[in-house]
Amino acid sequence: MRILFTFLFLNAIAAWAQPRFVKERADYDGEEVMLPFSFEAIGEGNTKVNATCRLSGRLDTGELEVFQLDQQNVAAYPYRELKGALLSPGYLPHYFTFFPMDLTTPKYDAKMLALQEGATFVAEGIVFLGDNTNIYFSSADALQSLLSFMNMNPSVRVRITGHVNAPAESKLSDAQLMSLAKKRAEGIQDYLISHGVSKHRISIMGRGREGVKYPNPQSETELEYNRRVEVEILGF
Repeated sequence: MRILFTFLFLNAIAAWAQPRFVKERADYDGEEVMLPFSFEAIGEGNTKVNATCRLSGRLDTGELEVFQLDQQNVAAYPYRELKGALLSPGYLPHYFTFFPMDLTTPKYDAKMLALQEGATFVAEGIVFLGDNTNIYFSSADALQSLLSFMNMNPSVRVRITGHVNAPAESKLSDAQLMSLAKKRAEGIQDYLISHGVSKHRISIMGRGREGVKYPNPQSETELEYNRRVEVEILGF
């Protein structure tokens, strides 16, 4: 009896630990179908890169569930948006967002760019609230991905640049906008330092109106890009 109980208990734990998405609300005809999702990271010369995938998706409750994939596949609903990052030592992070139903095959191929001095990337998924320095709660996984990148490359030094959304009607001065942007970068710096990254590896700066990509944003995507966080590789 004890052996049977132990067997059932261990199987229950194993099932709970598997990556999974909860059943989403149906807004289309037909039964919901789960698709296998796999990824392959490719470096220069079409060489295969051993990458780790951090995958996240929203539950019906609105909460964010994060999956650290130890295996190279997970079942995903075709109508649920996936967001993630592929990370590997010696490479820049590769971020992606897509619906599985948009894939021509269940496999996602990613081109990984090697680390080099002067290279930059946008730390996608780090979102700020309006005209303040508060980081939106949905940024938790993006911050963890950035931390993982720093830990995977323990000698890399970076500059974190905060940006702002500054439409023409904004009443903030250039100096105020740059200060706001720098404080946003400082918040990310504090997060990394509080999780063990040496402060000597991180410098920060803020950019105001001159860094705005969309002066008159027409969508939430454009708004978020204006408030983006850029990371520049300063050295190793």
